[in-house]
Amino acid sequence: MKSGRIKIATLCLAFILIGLASSGLNAQTGIAGKVFDARTQDPLVGANIQLLGTIYGTSSDRNGNFSIARIPPGNYSIRVSMIGYRNELKQGVVVSAGDETRIMIALEPAPIQFDPIVITASKTKQRLDQVPVSLSIVSAEDIKRRSPTDLIGALETTPGVHFVGDQINIRGSSGYAFGAGNKVLLLLDGVPIHSSDTGEINWDALPPLDIEQIEVLKGAGSSLWGASALGGVVNVITKSPQPAAKWLVAVNLGKYDKPYYEEWEWTDHRRLYYLRTDLSYSQSFQRLGVQISAGRFRSTGYTQLGDFNKYNLTAKFDYRFANDIKWTGYAAYSYIYRGFFVQWKGQNAPYQVDEANLNNYAATNQLTLYSKLAIPFSARFGINLRTSLVRTLMGNQFGESSDFNPAVGQGIELQSDWLPYSNHQITFGVQYQHDAGSTKYFGDHRGYFIGPYFQDEWKLRDNFRVTIGFRYDRYQLIAGPKEDLFCPRVGVNWQLSNKTILRASSGRGFRAATIVERFLELAIMNFKIKANPKLKAEKSWAHEIGLRTYLTPNWNFDLALFQNEYQNLIEPHLDLIRGQIQFRNIFNARIQGIEAMTNLSMPFRISHLKFNFNWQASLTVMDHKDLKWNEPLTYRPKLLATFKSGFLFGKFDLQIDYRYASRIEAVKIYPINDRVPMKFLDARLAYKLGQWSVQLGVNNLLQYNYAPMESNLMPMRTFTLSVQGEF
Repeated sequence: MKSGRIKIATLCLAFILIGLASSGLNAQTGIAGKVFDARTQDPLVGANIQLLGTIYGTSSDRNGNFSIARIPPGNYSIRVSMIGYRNELKQGVVVSAGDETRIMIALEPAPIQFDPIVITASKTKQRLDQVPVSLSIVSAEDIKRRSPTDLIGALETTPGVHFVGDQINIRGSSGYAFGAGNKVLLLLDGVPIHSSDTGEINWDALPPLDIEQIEVLKGAGSSLWGASALGGVVNVITKSPQPAAKWLVAVNLGKYDKPYYEEWEWTDHRRLYYLRTDLSYSQSFQRLGVQISAGRFRSTGYTQLGDFNKYNLTAKFDYRFANDIKWTGYAAYSYIYRGFFVQWKGQNAPYQVDEANLNNYAATNQLTLYSKLAIPFSARFGINLRTSLVRTLMGNQFGESSDFNPAVGQGIELQSDWLPYSNHQITFGVQYQHDAGSTKYFGDHRGYFIGPYFQDEWKLRDNFRVTIGFRYDRYQLIAGPKEDLFCPRVGVNWQLSNKTILRASSGRGFRAATIVERFLELAIMNFKIKANPKLKAEKSWAHEIGLRTYLTPNWNFDLALFQNEYQNLIEPHLDLIRGQIQFRNIFNARIQGIEAMTNLSMPFRISHLKFNFNWQASLTVMDHKDLKWNEPLTYRPKLLATFKSGFLFGKFDLQIDYRYASRIEAVKIYPINDRVPMKFLDARLAYKLGQWSVQLGVNNLLQYNYAPMESNLMPMRTFTLSVQGEF
């Protein structure tokens, strides 16, 4: 009944806002133009056009044309950006009353996108080199280059990011919590999509084929994104419907090699493989855009209970009303049937499980829906209304009877963007989230949080910006405790010269315990998980100072110093004597360190042949400890390093990726067992033929054996074949 009232109220609010916007927008002036490749003169489809100093923006159509209507007369600047090209700033564009100003914009190709447009740092579009915080980008080209089979594969070479199982760790914020609770917030086009009972992230919620860009915000993001953004934010931005009909196809085949030792071979390795197939269709029909994708991911696994079947179906629609009001709707459904490998049978049988656990299979399905309405009331004021629903159903997860009910999370957010003066950009709004979940393992629980927020990006000078913001979050567990926190944030972006930018930020983070972390009571293997209803919310202060400099137009360097202070950090506590696991608070913890990253691209020609050498290297050094006991935090390496290199010659592209993580010093279950650092080397050779590419690769080329947590080995050497194309 309550959800019904929320939906009716949302619809009424949307219709009222559309009516108000339609009545207030009736001017006739505007800007129209065309975007094209500066070298070939070909029109560019899907270029992003922003009218600076206003909230207006659009994209170019199938012929490279664009138009922005109802602009007040004046003198404007236009910024045009597109992946694969350098940004172009067109200044002094004069708009006169009753006239349409027409401009032509030529974009120069760029081997690497150094200053892409991002949205996660401030909830509005801005250039990466103008944000006050550390933000890493994974582009659609990066994803295509690695041909990942899921979001984890797309993110695992991101600087400062490390995975333990399926739990993400950004600059040491997270350890390993057995799938319950995440200190990183996952967003789908700006909408939270974690499970409402466990807080778990479903990395199979959408296929890599749908992704336009992934933005990874490092450090607490609670002042804008609210609870759960304690350790960072991952915002997955999906592709928009294309102006002309387009099919995308991706097929990824992987074949597991023999284990490192012959005695580890538990089955005929020739039968161990995976196959992922995805198909996507996109087209715009007048004002309506449609994009539909479907995929299947099947694997035998490389271990017992490692097999799974996963299905994806996604659909995205957008519709432009008169007066540039835009509605976007998105639906994603995933079904997963998989085995659960909790721990190996023994060191001499690391790919097998105890015979008593061979029936540990579970089915999970998740439905994610969101609706967004963007209404420009004027050139300087507009609103965005977002509603969402995430429904997750697990079943028979631990070999017992199926007693799970759907966990349902419903959210609504109203965001306003206001430019009262040319040097102020104000963002304010309020977000409401209602979560519910019930099983016989943790009972029936419901809770909600509400968070009003405000932020002002103040441009004191052309090269100096100050960002001031805050958010108040109230979390209320129905018939339970309530917790709240005021989260302020201040940030500075100072362009010292055309080549060097200094940034600094300080802000608070907040995350309330999930339903599972508070109330789960379960016997699993030889352990009992005990409830802890008195868990307190996690809080943090995150401080950072960073420097980015462009050594040449194709070579940049980024350095960041960070320090995060945590109070009541929620971590699983293992009592070996009683055989119990319980989530408890660590009262004070600190993570501090330094992160450095550099990108280089060297295009050149020999005769008529094109060559390009590029590489990216990153290093993250951290010190983390429980301040009460002066001990390192568990499941967190102290050093992360990545190296990615590519050499393009003609239609061939040779790629090398290397990932390193230092030996984890502290674990929970078997602390005296030997542990080693992570050293993974991947190599690929791709051949491009028109709009199609074929890629042969080897993951874990050196057949390195690594366990991110006790009694769990990562995959052995794997041979891959990938075919991607569009028509």
